[in-house]
Amino acid sequence: MSVKFSLPTRQGSPPKVGEQPPQLQFSDQSPEEIKSALKEWAYSSIPNIREHDTLISVKSTRAMWLDETIEPAHADVFMPPQGSREFCHFHFDGSLHAVVSHEVEEEIIKSGWGLRHPWHDRGVKEIMIYAPRDEEELAITKQLVIQSYQYATGDTTTEIEL
Repeated sequence: MSVKFSLPTRQGSPPKVGEQPPQLQFSDQSPEEIKSALKEWAYSSIPNIREHDTLISVKSTRAMWLDETIEPAHADVFMPPQGSREFCHFHFDGSLHAVVSHEVEEEIIKSGWGLRHPWHDRGVKEIMIYAPRDEEELAITKQLVIQSYQYATGDTTTEIEL
């Protein structure tokens, strides 16, 4: 029996977000210390990944790249282009894009934590996760990054410290 993933409802209005790629967030951006904490945590706490130049977004975006020795758990875990191992990336505004399961994607949208990529109907299976504004939102964003890692690898047993 699987446990349903659920999120608390995000407080406040949704931020202003670009309607066309590159999909970036124009309001409610993360404070610098929150952005730094998220990236530092991700690149030091999540196994089998490394920081990498993005292959799909603006140059300031930093990708989470799954090590080539790890077999992906699903055929749709990586962002374009073909040959990429980028499953999540961080924007300069504090927002991020991630590839997650359909169930998690639906929960993110329902609870107000993000929205689908504008080219989702063209096969870009990414969801934008809004920039965390404080420590509480940072903890939720970390959980979503873990969900993306678990979808990419199928590894739900490794404990990743928040």
